[in-house]
Amino acid sequence: MKTYLINLDRRADRLDFVSRQLEELSIPFIRFAAIDGQKQEASVANYKRWKFIVNQKKSPVRGELACAASHREVWKQFLASDSAYALILEDDIQISSELKDFLEVFPENLGLDFVNLSSKDPYRIRMDDVAMPEGIPALKRPKVTDRKRRKQWRALEWRRSWRIFALYPMPFGNLICECDPAPALASGYVISRNAAENLLTASESLVSPIDLCWRYASGKLRQGFLVEPLISQVTNDSDIPGRFDQPRISLCYRLLRPFSKNRRWKRRLDVMFLYGLLRH
Repeated sequence: MKTYLINLDRRADRLDFVSRQLEELSIPFIRFAAIDGQKQEASVANYKRWKFIVNQKKSPVRGELACAASHREVWKQFLASDSAYALILEDDIQISSELKDFLEVFPENLGLDFVNLSSKDPYRIRMDDVAMPEGIPALKRPKVTDRKRRKQWRALEWRRSWRIFALYPMPFGNLICECDPAPALASGYVISRNAAENLLTASESLVSPIDLCWRYASGKLRQGFLVEPLISQVTNDSDIPGRFDQPRISLCYRLLRPFSKNRRWKRRLDVMFLYGLLRH
């Protein structure tokens, strides 16, 4: 598995901070020079203005579009390699020492396409909530006919539309949760070639920030997250100014939201094919 680190040329401090962490864990990486939204000549990602505003209740800022373009270029670079999976990292992160263990035992045979290593929100599951019987490779979501176990399982999820379909134990004491939707936040994640191809298609003209595009991507992608994230974002050092400091959207867009907000129909259809109606 190749590891890519997205880093702005002007942030040598971040490169030093993250590279020292990776070197301590003996994880080699490829640095990708991030696209800098502060440079007017930089080519940033395309987006559908009205659709983005309707979905997110705000306009995208140039830094967001540059961040999206950087992730897209890394996906292309990964697809040009011969690796089956890639670990993609941003440069404002703190890395758990268990990341090395995860990479050494990552179960490619599960066929997962995307695993978020940096967030589990808003899922409520904790390690203490799950007792995995010894020797059991996975726990599957109970069918609707098994009411007692179904009720217990729902306590691990968040609302009815945020579902966990399977739990896979990791040898170092963590769990991969196969889910839909997958948590946002693109600080650190693993993707397959299938995911990279479909994420590129889904983000050709953005209707959301890049860390939400896996929720809209089709291609029957099997997605998940870790119960105990291995990557944490340094939240007090953003290179995307103005991202959350915008005026309220106009009345026109507010009226459009109930009718035009993206409902993830392609992804929902894929989920039905992947997991069956009785597991919804």
